[in-house]
Amino acid sequence: MPGSPGMDQSEIDSFLAKSKTPLRLGTTDAKGDLMIHPVWYHYVNNKLYLMTDKNTLKVQNMNWNRRVYFSVDTDVMPSRGFKGKGTASLVKDMGKSVSVYEKIVIKYLGESQGELGKSLVDGVRKGSEVLVEITPNYFSTWDDTKMKF
Repeated sequence: MPGSPGMDQSEIDSFLAKSKTPLRLGTTDAKGDLMIHPVWYHYVNNKLYLMTDKNTLKVQNMNWNRRVYFSVDTDVMPSRGFKGKGTASLVKDMGKSVSVYEKIVIKYLGESQGELGKSLVDGVRKGSEVLVEITPNYFSTWDDTKMKF
């Protein structure tokens, strides 16, 4: 971000791993209209993962156009954030999907064995939920906590 210090890779990894702020996902529909979707996510090995029902508009849009936009930022000042664009794909490996899905549920709910957590993970096993992998093609970061006022 112009005028704001950024984050190095280790700071990005830490920020995205620890942040519980939902990722804001931007997709475009067949008419080219932009849609914003707040989603829970997991970040590992320079990839973003999100969970969603397989029948959502975001999945339909990603099937139409795999290019997506994303942003994760703090909602308090001084702010920190990570935003960019990337390529989305649906994860076909059931074992990987369940494993990453459980990590997402634990990140946001604190555990995966409660009623909601079990229900969400069971949705993957039943095929009603899908795991989306986003490979960032471009991103920028900012960290206003580094600014000297």
